[in-house]
Amino acid sequence: MRQEYYYLLFSAVLYGSISTVAKPALTNIHPILLSSVVYLIMGLSLLVVNVLSRNNYSINAKSFGLIVLVALFGGTLGPISYFMGLSLTNASFASILINAEFMFTIILAIFILKERVTSFTVGGIICIIIGLLTLHLNELQAFTGFQNQYLVGNILIVFSTLFWASDNTISKLILDKGTPILNLLYLKSLIGGAISLLIVIFLNISFDIAILDIPMLLFLSLGGFAGSLFLFMVGLRRVGAIRSVMIFATSSFFGLIFATTVLGERNDMLKLGISLGFMFVGIFLITRENA
Repeated sequence: MRQEYYYLLFSAVLYGSISTVAKPALTNIHPILLSSVVYLIMGLSLLVVNVLSRNNYSINAKSFGLIVLVALFGGTLGPISYFMGLSLTNASFASILINAEFMFTIILAIFILKERVTSFTVGGIICIIIGLLTLHLNELQAFTGFQNQYLVGNILIVFSTLFWASDNTISKLILDKGTPILNLLYLKSLIGGAISLLIVIFLNISFDIAILDIPMLLFLSLGGFAGSLFLFMVGLRRVGAIRSVMIFATSSFFGLIFATTVLGERNDMLKLGISLGFMFVGIFLITRENA
C-alpha cells in the first residue's frame, strides 16, 4: 500500500478523536467560539511553521480567491451549519446525516474534478458505506426521515456536509495549481477562524474559556484539526478526492473506538467488528495499485 494511504488512515484516526476530546468542552464553551478559537490557533501555528521553513511561495489572486471560498465553506459555513443543526435535531440522526459529505464529495469529484471511477473504486466505496451504515444501525432503525419535528435541524446538517464537500473539491483544485499545503491550510484556518470570531462578537457570545480547557484546545487545534487536515491534504493531492475522502470516512469507526475507551460509552463490539471488516475490504479495493 502506497505511503499516502497510511497518511490518510492516520488522518482518520486523528480526526476521529475530535468528538471525544471536544465533547466535555462543549458544556463550557459555545460551539461557534470553540470553532473560531481552534481554527485561529491552527492558523497561527501553521503560519509560524511556514515562516520558519522560509516558504516564499507567492499566491496569485485567482488562487487566493479560491482559498477565501474554502475558508468560507470549510472554516465558517460548514461548522456553523452543523452546530446549529445539531442543536435542533437528535444527535443520532446527525451521526447518520454527516456521512452525506462523502457522497457529495464523490459527486463533485466526478463532475467537477473529472476523476476516474473504476470497478475496484466502486466496490471499495460500497464496502465502506456498508461499514458506516453498520456503525449506525441502531440510529437507522430509529430514523424517520425528514418529516418530523427535526426537519430544520436535519436540513442544516445536510447543508453542512455540502459545504465541507465543496471545501474538499475546491482544495483539490487549489493544490493542483501548485499551492503548498501549508499555505492553503494556514490561510484557510486564519480566514475561517476570523470570520467565525466576527460572528461571535456580533452575536455577543461569551468569551469565557477556563484555563483547564487550554490543553484540550491545543490538542484539537494541532492534532485533531491541523495534523489530520495536513495529512488529508497530502493524500488529496496525490490520490484524488474520491479515494481520499472514502478512506477518511473511516474516522467514524475510530471515533466510536475513542468514545468507548476514553469516555466509557457503550457500543456493540460485534457491530464494530463487522464494520471494521467491511471497511478493511473497502480500503483494500480502493488502494489497489491497478485500480
